[in-house]
Amino acid sequence: MPNGLSTKKLLTAFAIFAAVIVGTFVLLVALMFSSLEPTTIDESDMDYLTLQRFFRYPPTELMQSHLLDGSWAGDAEKAFAVRVVGMDTELLWQQEGVVRGDRLTPELEDAVDFIGNLLDSGYVPWFPTREEIRRDSHYVYPINIVTQGSYPDSVQMIVMRPFDDMAFFAYLKL
Repeated sequence: MPNGLSTKKLLTAFAIFAAVIVGTFVLLVALMFSSLEPTTIDESDMDYLTLQRFFRYPPTELMQSHLLDGSWAGDAEKAFAVRVVGMDTELLWQQEGVVRGDRLTPELEDAVDFIGNLLDSGYVPWFPTREEIRRDSHYVYPINIVTQGSYPDSVQMIVMRPFDDMAFFAYLKL
């Protein structure tokens, strides 16, 4: 070539440029997926504080938690188990929106099935199963249900099991 650039130099420059682009892409993908390890919550979590307000601030103890947040697609999973000292079934019935597990509406049935995606992940073996939630020994309080068409896209709910003073919070967005 008359201007001093040979084909070999151009191919070398292109190879370096392609390596930088590919390396940057691989690094970005690795960073996106490295944050997908579950973590835990603590008592300062906003949803934990919401649960305390729901029960009118009785003594509570955080027993288990699971948090998977920050997915590149916006997916989020959060679940925790709380022991509520002195959970009262009569008080549950006084809370507007609380439904016994064997009397779920079709919308709540879909929400429980949707939360089943979180239960099936294997990360929360301590959370009640779908079958347990549908029993008369459990109560459900839907905090927020967002649907796409007729099926949930995001569900936030409290599941209560008064016989052992346990309450479970679940949030799933896919």
